[in-house]
Amino acid sequence: MSELPDLTRPEPYRFWWEERVRFSDLDALGHVNNNAIGVYFEQARIAMVIEGGGFREGNDWTVVLARSVIEYKAELLFPNSIRVGVRSLRVGNSSLTIGAGIFLGDRCIATQEAVCVTVDKAAHRPTPIPESLRAALARA
Repeated sequence: MSELPDLTRPEPYRFWWEERVRFSDLDALGHVNNNAIGVYFEQARIAMVIEGGGFREGNDWTVVLARSVIEYKAELLFPNSIRVGVRSLRVGNSSLTIGAGIFLGDRCIATQEAVCVTVDKAAHRPTPIPESLRAALARA
């Protein structure tokens, strides 16, 4: 089994998503709260899946989040613009593990390891990952 990349460095990522920190993302101390961090990761993950043909009308499949582990590395303040790097770590038959990192410049704010499952919309059961998504994951 290959060694996993260091998700705290920008180099392993080939897919990037930009976000702007909103005032509504802040907690009582003026830091970006943990829920907003999760939303930044979600937006980037969804953008990568869209690139692979997901979340389109007429698809008989979708992608759902089954597990999420976030590690917070540094505080993030308002106002700021950030980049979220996303890459595939493991691809199985119906599940995939995605690694992501939030960066302010080259400084890592947080990392996420997310397990996602492709699901048949009608049956609500796992289904094989479509080739279009597999191809996008191979590029990420």
